[in-house]
Amino acid sequence: MRTKRVAIYTNFNDSDPAYSLNRCVQDQITMLNIGEFEPVVIVAESFKPVESYLNAELRFIPNVPCHNDIKKDPTFDEDVKAITDATREALKDIDIVLTHDVIYQPAALKHNMACRTIAAERPDLKWMHWIHSATPPYTLINLRPYFQDEYLKLIDKPFPNSYYISFNNVLAPSIATNFNVLRENVKVVPHPTDICRFFNYDPIVTRLVKEKKMFEADAICIYPIRLDRGKQVEYVIKTMACMKDFGMNVRCMIADFHSTGGDKVTYREELHKIGLDWGLNNEELIFTSEFDEKWRVEVPWNTMKDLYNLSNVYMHPSVSETYSYTTQEAGLTGAVVVLNADYPPMRDIYGANAIYRKYSSNFDVMADESQAYTANTHTDTKYGPTQATDDERKIFEKNYHHETAGMIVKHLINDPSLSMRTYLRKYRNLEYVFHHYLEPLFYDDK
Repeated sequence: MRTKRVAIYTNFNDSDPAYSLNRCVQDQITMLNIGEFEPVVIVAESFKPVESYLNAELRFIPNVPCHNDIKKDPTFDEDVKAITDATREALKDIDIVLTHDVIYQPAALKHNMACRTIAAERPDLKWMHWIHSATPPYTLINLRPYFQDEYLKLIDKPFPNSYYISFNNVLAPSIATNFNVLRENVKVVPHPTDICRFFNYDPIVTRLVKEKKMFEADAICIYPIRLDRGKQVEYVIKTMACMKDFGMNVRCMIADFHSTGGDKVTYREELHKIGLDWGLNNEELIFTSEFDEKWRVEVPWNTMKDLYNLSNVYMHPSVSETYSYTTQEAGLTGAVVVLNADYPPMRDIYGANAIYRKYSSNFDVMADESQAYTANTHTDTKYGPTQATDDERKIFEKNYHHETAGMIVKHLINDPSLSMRTYLRKYRNLEYVFHHYLEPLFYDDK
């Protein structure tokens, strides 16, 4: 089946970065690129391409005088003809046209007339009209003093072979009423955010997001460390694996810097095995040193900000720290923070603003053996009373990490800021909106 050709039709004469419709069009270009379409964008002749427009084919229509109030200026008829002729040529190989307020704004009235003429000539052409305002469009009453019957007849009818696009379900009925169309002809396509571009992620982070499907995750944990065994990375891996028991889609990122030889390599191999044994696949457990050659030794500090920003969970079960910059940096990005209760300096530094769990430490603290889940040392971890069997200790261990996972999940779900952030990352990214809202409209029966 031939890939449909999609055009975005605008009356833009420049790419004003503050203009929300301009940002919307750039997001649509990127979405079409994601879907491996070859987008065409129709703009005025004075338009100069920048940013996402460089990833589209530009086709041009004449610059004409446009007005924010309804009137018929002296060049109206010739302007409409010029736009119509150019639009006809620009759309000659197009199957689907996305417009932005062309059928709404008085400033686009000439373009509206031109597009309606082409729509009458091309019943095979599907139109989708983004309506960027909740207020009613201009009406025949406003137009009648200025225009002759042929224009009034065009405007009086619903735009042929069209969907009217609302950004939410609540306003969709109003759009149907305002434009005198059936409610079934109004479709909802929420505005996405180009998250990687919005946060200006490093290109390698953007590739990581795509290849590891990071935006699909409910919980993303980052742990930047050298692979010293005292960092107890296995507890992070086991806890993130247990979060899957709560229906969480997870990613566990270990930013393993300066870990290219000796026991650090052996430890990383052991951690891979632990991940598999506990149920994390290669998409869910990520070592940055293995993802890209530029990260083999370390991730640059500026890029670490992107990984913190991407995450919503931070665990630090290390047995010894003088301070922990990484905990502080993760906390600044709003992650749920889990720290080692057996290492008192962490509570002194970070107070009550974290989840504290017992992970053992090299600090001289008396352990209470009645605490069923106490880890006695960082080199010979045992769970439960010393008289427990190996099988019993495995059960204690699983239960303990499952309990920690439940605490994290509770915060992720019940904290409004965290849950909103996760919701928007999962359901308002470009790929999700394209594949779940926009692309299906290309292939329906209209």
